[in-house]
Amino acid sequence: MQITSSRKLPEDRKRPTTLEYGYKEPKTIQPGRCSMRQALTFLSEHRTDPDEVGSAESIARRYNLDVKRVDNVLTHFGVFDVETPKALSEGAKQITETEFSVKVPDDMVNDTYRKS
Repeated sequence: MQITSSRKLPEDRKRPTTLEYGYKEPKTIQPGRCSMRQALTFLSEHRTDPDEVGSAESIARRYNLDVKRVDNVLTHFGVFDVETPKALSEGAKQITETEFSVKVPDDMVNDTYRKS
């Protein structure tokens, strides 16, 4: 049995683009507001240099925000450190099963911990 439909198939069959923060960022931002990208930028600036570039006053001046709100954001939010282990950054070596297995202490092998 063949099913027929009067609807047209989509002409554009490409996958939709994935957005960096899960939503489309606005092109213009109202005074007193900031985008997610700007917030992450000034949070990382505050973390690297909290005295000069990352102070609440300089961030509020640059992004046209209220100093009290910027101070609250800096107090209650932060960015994570992403660290890549050397083995992954230099090319991980293959781990054999003997290297990966758990080393059992000798007294556990002899069942010293087993209760009678």
